[in-house]
Amino acid sequence: MAIADLIPTGRTSLVKRGDGALQVQTEYAHRPVPRITTTVQKNGQVLQKIDRNLDAPIANIEEKNRMETTIRKQHAEIVAIIENETATGAILPPTPGPTAEPKPYDPKPYPEPDRVLTTVERLNQIPGEHRVFRLDNEGNFLNADVSREFARMFKSVFKNLRSIVTIFSTVSGVGLTRETGVYEIQHDSLYLISVGTEIYILCVQVADYSIDYEKEIRTIVTDL
Repeated sequence: MAIADLIPTGRTSLVKRGDGALQVQTEYAHRPVPRITTTVQKNGQVLQKIDRNLDAPIANIEEKNRMETTIRKQHAEIVAIIENETATGAILPPTPGPTAEPKPYDPKPYPEPDRVLTTVERLNQIPGEHRVFRLDNEGNFLNADVSREFARMFKSVFKNLRSIVTIFSTVSGVGLTRETGVYEIQHDSLYLISVGTEIYILCVQVADYSIDYEKEIRTIVTDL
């Protein structure tokens, strides 16, 4: 199957703002890293880009269909934020004030602002040897190979995964949204984590009993 056959359909919206309009476009890309990108433009000028990196490229039609759902959800969330006048500062740059006198050229590079870590990156910062798996809110893995690997490692858990994720009740929100929280599937080894829009499973490969894994995970979920 050609790569083009696995490219999910993107989304484009025109959002009125004041006397003008903003174009919001959300699409999938597999290079240089697989990701979903939402771009906000005005008169052809890019105002903001929101990237959501993925664990792996789309490998089959089933993953493509699930990704289209994720694209629609991310697109709707960004459009909703822009339409909410009290929240647009989180997406769009502030309206420029009076032009100040230009400062003399300084050849020294300015430090880049700290990048916000993804949920996977924050979970991977927990001490000890472990692995993080990522799922949608229905309990489906986003990659078929990862799904088969998890099924080999935890056969009984995998068989009941769709039922297990319902421990976190659905709540009102854009698309399928669940309450946030942490559930210990297997003592000191397997944890189910809900951040509202996604599900993660943290698998402790070599347990360090000096670490309270559930406490570490809850701290991360609370801070999101």
